[in-house]
Amino acid sequence: MKIKLILQSWVRNPFFWVGFLSVLLRLPGLAWGLPASDGWDDDGVAPRNFLVGLAQTYAPGAYFTYPPLHMVWLALLGLPAIAMALLHAPTLTQHDVIAEFIHVPYMTFFALTARLLSLVMSVATIAMIGKLTEKIAGRMAGVCAAATCALDAALVYYGQVSNLDGPYLFWAVLAVWFWVRVLVDGQLQKLRWVIMAMVAAVTTKDQAYAVFLLPLPVSLVYWIMRDPIARRNRGAILRATLGWGSVGAVLLLLIDGALTNPTGFARRLAFLRGPASQDYAAYTPDLAGHLRLFADMALSFPRFYPGFGLVLAVLGGVLMWRRSRGQPALRAAGFVPALAVVSFTVFFNCVALRTDNRFLLPQSVFLAPYIGIAVSWLLTSARGGVLPIARCGVAALAIMALYQCMGLDAAMIDDPRYDAEYWMAGHVQAGAPVEAYGRNAFLPRLPAHADVTRIDVIALRRRNPMPGVREVMEPFEQIETRKPQLLVIPQFWVRDYLSPAGQPAPGYGRKRPTVEENQQRDEKDRAFFSSLFGGEQPYHVAYVARYASSLWPVPQGYESLGQTVFLFERTPAALPVAP
Repeated sequence: MKIKLILQSWVRNPFFWVGFLSVLLRLPGLAWGLPASDGWDDDGVAPRNFLVGLAQTYAPGAYFTYPPLHMVWLALLGLPAIAMALLHAPTLTQHDVIAEFIHVPYMTFFALTARLLSLVMSVATIAMIGKLTEKIAGRMAGVCAAATCALDAALVYYGQVSNLDGPYLFWAVLAVWFWVRVLVDGQLQKLRWVIMAMVAAVTTKDQAYAVFLLPLPVSLVYWIMRDPIARRNRGAILRATLGWGSVGAVLLLLIDGALTNPTGFARRLAFLRGPASQDYAAYTPDLAGHLRLFADMALSFPRFYPGFGLVLAVLGGVLMWRRSRGQPALRAAGFVPALAVVSFTVFFNCVALRTDNRFLLPQSVFLAPYIGIAVSWLLTSARGGVLPIARCGVAALAIMALYQCMGLDAAMIDDPRYDAEYWMAGHVQAGAPVEAYGRNAFLPRLPAHADVTRIDVIALRRRNPMPGVREVMEPFEQIETRKPQLLVIPQFWVRDYLSPAGQPAPGYGRKRPTVEENQQRDEKDRAFFSSLFGGEQPYHVAYVARYASSLWPVPQGYESLGQTVFLFERTPAALPVAP
């Protein structure tokens, strides 16, 4: 009877249905490209990188691109597979351990575990956005904000892959939620959880720092200056803030390895400030670049929500300002998400000079409360004939957002690489020599019955090995010394080699990223791929696996999602004659 009552209360709770929809939208990606020895989620930390990252964080002098906290969770969840792999490795030397770990069963387990954790954190993020909005604007606004966040297309994608963008945002939203409760309820004991969540966010992904630089100090100062109760207790508030802030700083340095591996920590910071960010900058570091960046941010909004959602976000901010008149604590809390949007834009986007989908994800999530407030107002304040119009408009926007989210799922289910794999299974004979180009995340699963080689000019130690694939460092243009029967070339990887040389600058405020310029300067490789795609090599395009859905929108800005794969076959006249 008790279980029945609990289930009935869930069914009657609109937050339950928002969560249920969120889970459904995040299920297709769990099996995307699996089983496999690696994942298709570009820049994901599983199945390959989390153990390496964890070890390098604390190895003297070494460093990894990302902080270690999420790697710790993944290592703990992956302990059964880790133990099994170590038991089956012939020896505990690095070579034998890696060779055992990259087998498909272990890698698939690690990938599924990481994606499930991302799903849980993503759904929890949506719930916290709802509760945060409920605290500042009421239950109806909270439900609408949670529903808005559930239909954030980018959050749908990052809620089912192993990238760190979803997990660090979970901790950042948790910190903001606790801070809003401190401001509205005056519960200083919650401050410790604010700091702990902030530390967890930054030690999950460094860029989380940019979420907090404005919201906390600005809202704290406003709260103390304008709220009589806070002003009377400012001594206790400041002592608690400084005290827990100091504890948080020590924890951050300890988890990040700064105290145990200071050399490696300093090298990582230098790497993040240098090649990891500036080599990919897409805007000029001047006024023109920043103006273009802001314009592109606004133009990118429809990748997250329907375009009219931006109008609703502004309307929600105006409504929040009006409703909080005479309530300084509520006003301080009500604009914490907006300050987070501004803070991340100024202290990360304007520094990294990038507007990739994942680098606009925090803004999209922290705008959801204001969209929710506006939608709630439309649905409850409209009168007479305006109410049906408001309801139809909101329903239309929700359907458009759902359509975009489902389009991402459809692109995962119908990934072109499945098509490429099917074609290779029927056309590549056993033992046939196959050459693959590009990183693991962009390649289809290669035929196990073929003799597969990956050719690249990148050093072997910088590659992620794949079982059954021979890694060779050799110029591409020496293809006639190798004479493979089939070439597997992802478009995303080869696109810069094929772009015309000497192109004009991308336009006002934009610049070509350094990594792209470096590839354009590589005349030998550019000449080879131009001749290959131009039909000047003894190869022809045998098959093109391309995402071309007539029902769903083509995803934009997700790198390895919906990308084309070219399969080149050696022309019959150029095939070697068997002795």
